[in-house]
Amino acid sequence: MTGKIAAICLIAVTTVFAAPGADIKPQSEDPSEQIITILFTGNEFGQMQPCGCSGGQLGGFARRYTVFNTINPQNRLIIDTGSLIEEATAQGLIKFGIIVQAYSLLGYNAVNLTQQDIDAAREAGFLDTMNTAFNCITAGGSAELKMPAEFSKTFYLNGITAEVIVAAAETEEQISRLAEMPVLSKGTSSAVKFLILNKTEPQTIATVSDMNIFDVLITPTQADEPTLTSETGKYPLVISGGRIGKYVGKIRASFDGAGQKPRLAFSSIPITEDINQYQPLVELYKNYQQLVKDANLVEKYPRFTLPDNLEYVGSKYCKLCHDYEYEKWMTSKQVVIPGLQKQASPDSRHAGAFATLEKVGSEYDPECIICHVIGLQYESGYVSPTKTPEMKNVGCENCHGPGSEHVKSLGAIETSGPISTCSDCHTAEHSGEYASNQKQYFEKIIHWREPVSMVRVKEPNLPAKHKIQ
Repeated sequence: MTGKIAAICLIAVTTVFAAPGADIKPQSEDPSEQIITILFTGNEFGQMQPCGCSGGQLGGFARRYTVFNTINPQNRLIIDTGSLIEEATAQGLIKFGIIVQAYSLLGYNAVNLTQQDIDAAREAGFLDTMNTAFNCITAGGSAELKMPAEFSKTFYLNGITAEVIVAAAETEEQISRLAEMPVLSKGTSSAVKFLILNKTEPQTIATVSDMNIFDVLITPTQADEPTLTSETGKYPLVISGGRIGKYVGKIRASFDGAGQKPRLAFSSIPITEDINQYQPLVELYKNYQQLVKDANLVEKYPRFTLPDNLEYVGSKYCKLCHDYEYEKWMTSKQVVIPGLQKQASPDSRHAGAFATLEKVGSEYDPECIICHVIGLQYESGYVSPTKTPEMKNVGCENCHGPGSEHVKSLGAIETSGPISTCSDCHTAEHSGEYASNQKQYFEKIIHWREPVSMVRVKEPNLPAKHKIQ
């Protein structure tokens, strides 16, 4: 398994390098200014690009490349703070290999590896070769790993020699010995010193700040956007690093002269869907989709037995007694959100959910399919387009529960769980406009006649008359 993942990903990247590139030209800084731009990301958690289920989504490696290349490579440094994948599952390891290749194409200078990253790299067969793609640092790992905890790069800026130093620390012992790092002690006065700190406790941040060693501390976060959490104008800058690739953090270091400490300005850049995509990274994602298909992950997906010997039967069985509701479900329209620049696909109604995956090539990705079919995680649910075509799309049994006993009893036995709610799939990552437009969404799925006392809808924010009493 390990060797196959590494070999397949290397074959994939060979194809990518042969693909034509987008017409992107770096913007040079004003030669009269001495400026270094440090770009940073982190907490990728395997999110390589938006799912495409709705408009207005942020992120994507192919667009990130365009953002990176608005800065002259001679005046920039690109770092990642780690957590490349969420879990070292079969799909997670495929993602890890693709992300390594993507970071190489994106031009990362240094990547901090967490212990989970190191374990995934070892299992996927990349641990000994990753340094050929970018410089690896880590605060984790064993002594025999021999991976440094720091990285530095020297810049020559119109007569000024400047340096950017990046270090990583995780344990209290590592924090207490930061001043002993050779790269920090030899750094010039014209240096920008970063610490990737895997701690969020205020006392730990205060302790590191009081050392007066670092100019910037990057800490973990649950928020998508990088945010300055320290007082404006106070050093070091303490920044929560962001997550899942929706934004790129940016530090602009301006040098006034040799031997002078730089002035630092922080901002975050949203990776919006109107940004041009770099074709080699588009092709790399297609290679990822092919690897997922070849691994047959959907058919191998772990499935649970439904309670009480229930089974899924498919929405067509419901049509026998609920013809009106079935036709309303089949002919519903997509939700149109006023003011949204890019609306969802016309197929993005429940009855056309599977077609939205086919359009973007994700119909073999279990992380996507689970919200576009009936019962992927249960026996008798979706397996494949050929084996279980009746389970494609978001159907009656997603919201009402498995229908076998209900059908057999001609409606005498009510359907029961497991039942999905709207918010199970309409999350911030996959349906960003849902939370503020629930009324419009709900109006599109009304497929019953009043009264609706028998309609089993379990969603906390819906009108009271539509909830289970």
